[in-house]
Amino acid sequence: MYSGFFGIEIAKKALFASQKAQENVAHNVANANTPGFSRQRVVLESTYTKPFSGLYTGTGEVQVGTGVRIGDITRIRDSFTDMQYRDENSSLGQWSVQTDILKQVEAIFSEPSDIGISSVLTKFWQSLEELSKNPEAIEIRETVKERAVTLADTINHTARQLNEILGDINFRISVKVDEVNTLARQIAALNGEIRHMELTGTTAADLRDKRDLLLDQLSKIVDIETYEDQNGLFSVNVGGAILVKGTEFNTLTFDEKDLKVKWQDFNNINLNSKKGELTGLLELRDKKVKNYLYALQTFTEKFAEKFNEIHKSGYDLYGNPGEKFFVYNLLDSGDLLFVNSNIISDVKKIAAAETSTGIPGDNRNALKLADLRYQYIDALKGTIDDYYGALISRIGIDSQEAARMTESQEYMVSQLDERRKEISSVSIDEEMAKMIMYQHTYNAAARMITAMDEMIETIVSRMGLVGR
Repeated sequence: MYSGFFGIEIAKKALFASQKAQENVAHNVANANTPGFSRQRVVLESTYTKPFSGLYTGTGEVQVGTGVRIGDITRIRDSFTDMQYRDENSSLGQWSVQTDILKQVEAIFSEPSDIGISSVLTKFWQSLEELSKNPEAIEIRETVKERAVTLADTINHTARQLNEILGDINFRISVKVDEVNTLARQIAALNGEIRHMELTGTTAADLRDKRDLLLDQLSKIVDIETYEDQNGLFSVNVGGAILVKGTEFNTLTFDEKDLKVKWQDFNNINLNSKKGELTGLLELRDKKVKNYLYALQTFTEKFAEKFNEIHKSGYDLYGNPGEKFFVYNLLDSGDLLFVNSNIISDVKKIAAAETSTGIPGDNRNALKLADLRYQYIDALKGTIDDYYGALISRIGIDSQEAARMTESQEYMVSQLDERRKEISSVSIDEEMAKMIMYQHTYNAAARMITAMDEMIETIVSRMGLVGR
């Protein structure tokens, strides 16, 4: 039977629905500046209709609506844009980390400058030219010695700093591996919370926002693929291997012996991520900085070898054959080049003469030493200066490429992020308009309750006089 209180029940539902919708507006406004927050919308839906007998209409049963309810609170989010953002964010992570470290490499070589290897080497060649003009002058020999020591110190300092950068890269790799494992654990935990909450049929909007924020952070470190199956099981793949599946996750390790990133749970196979900060660090270490160091070692070794070959073919002021002028020795400290201690203690042992019985002022071997600057060396595929210049050019090109790619990716990521914000971010003006709309709805529902109360009051108090 139809009840007079039925209308009050409908109005009460409208009252509560408007109140919840108003609370949702407040939640959006409160999180307008929260990173990763997606604005949420209340899904209002009519409740089931209820059949009533047509006693009063004479037309049989009629269907009467029973009001409104909150069907769900959904978040406004574009998953396709999220996928594009994370893909470009991985490339940004790969190039940005290389840009930072390559700038350090450029600072180490300090070219062009007065303190770089190129400048110091030029001064050494000039001192040899001065020696060829006056081979018996002790002061010029002292200058040659000091310039040689400065050259060796500069090369050793550069090599040590390159080794320090390699150590720093390995440390960064281990830190990034720990970050991936931490993010994977947090995502797996959120998967469990989301699944538990959504078993009730409501969307865990805030928890999904937190998970998406973690996925954004993870995408900068490694190249990820995400998907959610029909049962709500959420997975994250990295390089074809599963990092997270539901509430379970696998871990990465950094092998300090072979310096590789491996899957701990997949028989220690190597990580196969194509983009991201980890890939950028591994590529930078193995294909760039190690090659720079190897090129510097080759430059130093061939320079010392050719210089010693010429120096040993000459004679010093004592009439003795020349000794090794430079000592090339790759030490654990990273040092590469040293000046012979005998020459440091006695500059008369610099072999500037070509023969032991030559005329006074014999400078022919000093000229050969100075002319080494222009000699083609097969192992270097050019002169000593050319080889070093090519190394500096390679570093500059790599740095410029990384900077250009970083700038390009920053633009792409910023554009995609703006697109995401256009879709998902909170608009205060829009929320204020909805606040007014829900306020009027609430007031109308309250007025409806008042109207229904007056109708019931009329029936109870004014229809008939009971007891008379």
